[in-house]
Amino acid sequence: MPKYAIAGLGVTPQGALPGSSAEKLAWDAVELALADAGLERHQVNGYLYQQGFGESTSGMAASRASLGTHSTLQINSSGASGILAIATAIGLIEAGTAEYVVCVHATNARSQALTIGAGEENQHAIFGLFSPGAQSALMAQSYFHKYTTTSADLAEIAVALRSNAVPRSDACMFNRPITVEDHQNSRFIVRPLHLLDYCLVTDGAIAFIVTTTERARDLKTIPVEVLGLGTCHDVGQGYTRGANTVLGLPDFNVEPARERAFAKAGLGIADIDVFQFYDAFTIIVALQLEAYGLCGPGEAGDWVRAGNFRWNSKRPCNTSGTLHSWAYVQGFTHVAEGVRQLRGEGGSTQVPGARTALVTNVGITGAGQAQSAVIMGVM
Repeated sequence: MPKYAIAGLGVTPQGALPGSSAEKLAWDAVELALADAGLERHQVNGYLYQQGFGESTSGMAASRASLGTHSTLQINSSGASGILAIATAIGLIEAGTAEYVVCVHATNARSQALTIGAGEENQHAIFGLFSPGAQSALMAQSYFHKYTTTSADLAEIAVALRSNAVPRSDACMFNRPITVEDHQNSRFIVRPLHLLDYCLVTDGAIAFIVTTTERARDLKTIPVEVLGLGTCHDVGQGYTRGANTVLGLPDFNVEPARERAFAKAGLGIADIDVFQFYDAFTIIVALQLEAYGLCGPGEAGDWVRAGNFRWNSKRPCNTSGTLHSWAYVQGFTHVAEGVRQLRGEGGSTQVPGARTALVTNVGITGAGQAQSAVIMGVM
């Protein structure tokens, strides 16, 4: 029986929220998560946070919310941090230092008019790789070359992501559909990636509470159990491997994360009802669809073109539009949507009868590429 669960979820409004600091948004999300779980603030004795973009958070929200924290910890593995927060929370509980751990990410990058990654100093700056977008563009170029695919294949993913957000009134791109032609006509940001290959930059926050399954059963909401977790961090992937230097690789190696998560859960890919793939850029979605076995190498565009991926398809993915079309709270976005789907709270894009979810995160960091995966379920 799974030992740990997500027992509370707090999601603030998303979009352009002028006048709200990242710390205030984090506090708001914590309050929402406490109310959702029905916990008293003194019961939450672990606080994990990923610094946001814009006005960075410092963990002050734990004090403002008067939590009974014994442990306060900042974590950061870029886009992989949401799932790593779950793993870290479990570690704190397993060690006996906490019973309820709240995990938070908040950002006000939109209000700060921040260009994510602009001007960042890293060892690849000499090659012009100042942003994750530039590194992802190299991945796309390598992918096109190896599999004779084109930007039109990535356009299918962008259109499908947007189509999932269109019915969702909580999504930033609610009721704003796009077509393949719109994608192809959007301006280039870093060739061969167009504007519509990129995710949003928004304000907002998400918090969730991790505890034991036994404790979660006594709380207000349906416990979403952590069935399996897996992570890997390849310090060479995407930068240096074999004869490659900084050229992006045309394939992802997710095997350590994938195999650990599925082995612990005792499930296979056919047992998953809904998928939430990290989608900072469309090429990252394509590489994950193939790496996790939903389609073969180089087949992601055709797989989506055939009608898969949309929330009401046989293989529903990214049911809110996630980073591309819902809002940008990094990997916390995907964890939150996985929880909502399993609790039957997906609104107009709820997958009927969803009992299991695969959630993935990808972090493009100065130390290489981080992959994390979690399988969640309701029993």
